[in-house]
Amino acid sequence: MPASTRNDLVERCRALRLLLPDDAVFSHYTAAELLGITVPADPLIHFCTQQLIEPRIAGVVGHRIGGYGPPTWRNDLPVTTPARTYLDLASRLDLMALVQAGDGLAALCPGRVEELERGLRLGRGRRGVVLAREGLKWLDPASKSPMESRLRFLLVSAGFPEPKSNEAVYDEDGEWLAEPDLQWDWIRIAHEYESERHRERRQWELDIKRDEGLIRNDWILLKSTSTDLLQRPATVIERTRDAFARRGVYIPH
Repeated sequence: MPASTRNDLVERCRALRLLLPDDAVFSHYTAAELLGITVPADPLIHFCTQQLIEPRIAGVVGHRIGGYGPPTWRNDLPVTTPARTYLDLASRLDLMALVQAGDGLAALCPGRVEELERGLRLGRGRRGVVLAREGLKWLDPASKSPMESRLRFLLVSAGFPEPKSNEAVYDEDGEWLAEPDLQWDWIRIAHEYESERHRERRQWELDIKRDEGLIRNDWILLKSTSTDLLQRPATVIERTRDAFARRGVYIPH
């Protein structure tokens, strides 16, 4: 390969296809990354095959799996379908990480969560299938980022009602106000995940106008950062519980 070729996952996978069995399909963490799904970092490249013996290559993990179905394709590479990838990840992730990945995988499927559920039928008896079924209950393909998914999972698992994700909010005159990451419109509470993009000036100015519109229309607006979610999750829960209490809705500890 020319020295100028990008040394990224796509190019490494293209090179590896020269050495892998003809039926090899990229899977697990590698499939998730190729599909654009955020998963915990894994330096290994994973593929699945139905061959009895897979090649031994440094930095590559082969999985002998039967019945994984036709692949999907990304960047001219064969990749396990979102449904199959969800099942494979369930054998390696905890529930929260699986929900973060599962939201994005479900959004890639025309059948959304139901399509992931159908995919589990191929995995009866496989390691991780029980967690995969549990994860389906928590998924919302309307989520737009893994950290939004994490915020929703944190709050719902703490006993809060299931919120709506990324749905438009209008004032009494029908004017658009905002599209909060999470909202409980029946008590006018919204919770936003503040990502790094909010530091861009134009986005920052738009967010100020959006926030003012919500507050002017009697919404309680909460915001949490990645530091809050990763290092102070209990504080996020307490702040949200206090907001519910201001509306006369009490969430038990």
